[in-house]
Amino acid sequence: MNRYINYSTSFENAGTAREIELEKKLITPEYQLYQEDHTRMQKHLPVKSILASNYLCKAEPFVSSLISPEKFKDILSVAKNFPGNLTSFLGFEIHLGDARQRADWAFAVSGAGDDRIVFENVLKQGNFPKSLIQQPEWQQIAAFSEAWTKRDSSLKKKVKCFWLEFDMPEAKSDVSIPSVFFGPEKPSEDALQDSMTHQYAWLVNDALPLLRGRPLSNGVERQILNCIEKIPQGASLFQVGTMLSRSTNDVRLYINKIHGRRIIPYLNALGWSDAENNFRTLIADVELRADRFVLSFDVTPDGIGPRIGLECSFEENRYHEETRWESLFEYLVKKGMCLPQKRDALLQYPGVEHPDDFSGGIMKPFVSVSQHLDDIFSGSLVRYISHVKVVYLPGRLLEAKAYPAVRLFEPSDTILYK
Repeated sequence: MNRYINYSTSFENAGTAREIELEKKLITPEYQLYQEDHTRMQKHLPVKSILASNYLCKAEPFVSSLISPEKFKDILSVAKNFPGNLTSFLGFEIHLGDARQRADWAFAVSGAGDDRIVFENVLKQGNFPKSLIQQPEWQQIAAFSEAWTKRDSSLKKKVKCFWLEFDMPEAKSDVSIPSVFFGPEKPSEDALQDSMTHQYAWLVNDALPLLRGRPLSNGVERQILNCIEKIPQGASLFQVGTMLSRSTNDVRLYINKIHGRRIIPYLNALGWSDAENNFRTLIADVELRADRFVLSFDVTPDGIGPRIGLECSFEENRYHEETRWESLFEYLVKKGMCLPQKRDALLQYPGVEHPDDFSGGIMKPFVSVSQHLDDIFSGSLVRYISHVKVVYLPGRLLEAKAYPAVRLFEPSDTILYK
């Protein structure tokens, strides 16, 4: 029997590599009328009986050869701190060359609708474990979430989405500190006439100081604006991250949709160099197997760090129907960046589950974008590979990671699948 998912009605061609663009949801008159009847839902959040871990539980059978039961249990123990109506997009990070069955994980909070209000309520209204909220890093995240909901805040206008990424330690820990990333809105056509300092003043003066708990140094602020100023035509600032879970003061920038031939000149303009030109060879190889790239690097007071991330995916979003991953994984295996068993497991991962596939009451998804309470059992849970990242550090072996995602789509969607 054929099924239909119309991804465009729920999320306008949400991109890979952490690009969710939930704020571009096409709002219909019927939706607006329905929303008026559910204002109570917007005020009384979060919903404690539905957890983010419910989504992950449905993916567990499909990652059993990638993540051990013990490590998956550790992930769930953290995910249970977050309500299911906070997010409808989660994912894992799999180290492809590592034989150990471990993974990190992340989830997204949309800047559309009231998801950000759920986020603030989780952290501010006693719904979050005290052992965590007492940590200075979580207090910084809470301060960001509060500013993100304020009507007159620059963050409310400028931040599209927010990601929390959890590095899962070898040994279980009672303290979970995430790295955080947020997606800035692109400047308007009018704003493009202004200097980078003016366009991104909110980023260096408000957003990052809130997350880091202190102002940026003059050197880091200057380098961030320089990196943005020199972004090639056609590309854009995609995500900004700070690694709260790691002992570093660097800021990570992600440059979206950058053409392969412009990557090296851009990095060179920022002071980065690769004497052996191995990164140029890598770019040429992956361009044969992917067509969308996101470049990432760390910004320091002295420029950018030597470590470069290259996220690979496809311009056209086919989600679980994408068939082009095999060529890229074969290349990674051939180059020694991916174990064959992990390639095989990831190629088997994509799929979809429908309301009539849910059993035992374990999956009761809230569609966080629509907040349609009558549709609790009507969403489709899609498993797909979001992107693959190759990490390049001159003089070191290449490292590859894959990011299988779990995402809830609304029932009215129109892409045919079988």
